Amino acid sequence: RDFLSYLRLREWQDIHRQLSQTVKLLRLPVNTVAADYRTVHSALLTGLLSHIGQKDSEKTEFTGAHSARFAVFPASQLFKKPPKWIMVAQLLETSRLWGRIAARIEPEWIEPLAPHLVKYHYSDPHWEKSQGAVMANEKVTLFGLPIVASRKINYGAIDPPLCRELFIRHGLVEGQWQTSHAFFHANLQLLAEVEAMEHKSRRRDILVDDETLFTFYEQRIGADVVSARHFDSWWK
Repeated sequence: RDFLSYLRLREWQDIHRQLSQTVKLLRLPVNTVAADYRTVHSALLTGLLSHIGQKDSEKTEFTGAHSARFAVFPASQLFKKPPKWIMVAQLLETSRLWGRIAARIEPEWIEPLAPHLVKYHYSDPHWEKSQGAVMANEKVTLFGLPIVASRKINYGAIDPPLCRELFIRHGLVEGQWQTSHAFFHANLQLLAEVEAMEHKSRRRDILVDDETLFTFYEQRIGADVVSARHFDSWWK
């Protein structure tokens, strides 16, 4: 009546016994509280990283690792209402590629489980005055799938030379820096006075150009200064 398979039940019992014996041999701690959905499925996900899929927006198909395309097996409870992200225990190819024994997952679970497999892609590095640092967009992929579509990160450790250049150019030369350093505000005031003098005398050869200022700062500040925080540490 409940359509339970005796052979499957015996198989599950055997697997449970084998796992219990292995845990004891390895002297691993056994939890006393039942694990939640995420914990259980994250454990399974560690061995099924190549069997994940992202649902196509207007279709019932999933895009899997290395651009493979598959659908949830019709017997699955997820067949009629497939989630956005899924993992499957088996990929079975008949008339098409089917994913069997499926479960819903969240893409943010994947990155901590696969630090050796994920790839990072960066775009739009730019200076942010409020942060006092160069920020960029980071995209994280696993086997071509975007498990993190876009997040803002500090770019200082990714490309220090570029960050140093942007800090000097935008923070120091253009004055886009929120700081209490006396020299910085004195320089801004001096530049404003010279600019006013140029305007009054109708001359354009008194104020030094941006490239001269850039070279001045570039030759003097520490080579590892890539942000406002690094400058403060260097200045001390």
